[in-house]
Amino acid sequence: MTVEKVEKAIALLEAINPLNEYAYEKAVLAYLTIGRLPVLQYDIPAESVFFRTRTHDNDDLFPLISDISITPNQFVKDFARCNRPFQSKFYCSENRPTSFAELVEYWSETKVYGDKVYVTIGRWQLKIPLTGIIVTTPDKEHRISEFDKEHGVVMESFIQQSDPEIREATILFYRFLFDKFRKSAKNDRKTYIITTAYCNVALAHSEGKADGIYYPSVPFGGQGINFAINFDYVSKNNLELTHILRNELTVSKNDNGKHEFTETGKVEALGFDIENNQINW
Repeated sequence: MTVEKVEKAIALLEAINPLNEYAYEKAVLAYLTIGRLPVLQYDIPAESVFFRTRTHDNDDLFPLISDISITPNQFVKDFARCNRPFQSKFYCSENRPTSFAELVEYWSETKVYGDKVYVTIGRWQLKIPLTGIIVTTPDKEHRISEFDKEHGVVMESFIQQSDPEIREATILFYRFLFDKFRKSAKNDRKTYIITTAYCNVALAHSEGKADGIYYPSVPFGGQGINFAINFDYVSKNNLELTHILRNELTVSKNDNGKHEFTETGKVEALGFDIENNQINW
């Protein structure tokens, strides 16, 4: 990896037309021109807790555990932060508010004051440790979130341990990625193509040692943490479901004239049957 190769790859990525049928493949090839990518990993211990939210079309209760677990690959139709079409990731967050922060942005555009919104939130716990790939900034002055402050120190050590001739290239590369992962990608397919291509190439380069991507929530200003966990990790029952809650939120106007979502109802599942895929309300 050299500065020249990184600069060329960035130029190729920025030049991608997201409507081109080979846009994603061009992004992957651009990363491959760099050589072996720098991949910074972080171990998340067993028993760590995550929250995953599923929104409803109406006031109903999901009957199946599979309704709130990972989406089958065949139903994934478009790009998101860390997945291409027909590639499913278990998207989850470190706490309940962050788990539906991305949905709030959509609700603010589609809901009117007085409307009600319904979401079901699953609480999941790791049975075994999870290794996640992280992206942060090499520049101290840009470390605003707790995520970047914590992991920025690790990145500094990572860069210092790199061969001197590739340090500058590594810094340039992570500056580019930091910008893309902290950018709102709503209605921005190109950014999703660029971030997803990195995720998949980095996961492939980790040679099975990484189980997903670990990144800040853009709607929460980087203060909340999201995870995109690989399908294989989830399919091996490495996550244990511990609680299920259905929330009702009512839309109102706050003092700034913007949408506000207040909890006005909740139903907690009485139990669930993993073997038979049933939720008991």
